[in-house]
Amino acid sequence: GDNYMHFQFLIEDYSGAVLINKVMEKVKSSHCFTYDCKAFKGIGGFRNGHNGKEVKTNKLLCDLPIYLKGFDNSLKGIEACIFIVLDNDTRDTAEFIDELLKLADESMITIDKVFCIAVEEMEAWLLGDEKALFSAYPSAKEGKYKEYTQDSICGTWEILADIVYEGGIKKFKKDCPTYREVGKYKAEWAEKIGDFFDIDNNKSPSFQHFIYEIQHRLETA
Repeated sequence: GDNYMHFQFLIEDYSGAVLINKVMEKVKSSHCFTYDCKAFKGIGGFRNGHNGKEVKTNKLLCDLPIYLKGFDNSLKGIEACIFIVLDNDTRDTAEFIDELLKLADESMITIDKVFCIAVEEMEAWLLGDEKALFSAYPSAKEGKYKEYTQDSICGTWEILADIVYEGGIKKFKKDCPTYREVGKYKAEWAEKIGDFFDIDNNKSPSFQHFIYEIQHRLETA
């Protein structure tokens, strides 16, 4: 029939949305579905107590109840799933998922939802595809890459910068002192490495979980 599966993504920041777009375009070559990405400006934190009027902050965790309720309403009656994609940074992943599920329950969300946690950061997904990384950045430092332990808590984006940026992390921090400049590079890495991504061959367990949840829904739709 015509009722395609629809994926609604809520993503922590712009560079994450860039990567999700690349990944979903690759998935699209073998499946029919629609999708939409809403990128936030950072993760924020859980709000304490919901006092009446909720104000949007553009931080994912702060605004999550508002968006979950909104999409729960607007996607009712169609084959849809909300994917919330965020970094765990240094949080305990299992505890974090529990908190997120609790928040979804409190918001009385009925729609299918998946919380995908990038461990430690979404740059780990870029580091998970060695071939894509070196295709995008042929002069990247192989020795430094070999030192990286997949999905470890280690300051992932800095490690990626150290590997791909001419002059390494020290030079990068000098050249890009602001949050905005760092964000620009994160988006560029996601764009360039994402172009070469092989979604079936990624060493990152948290990416494998993400892609499994997507494919599993497309196969059972």
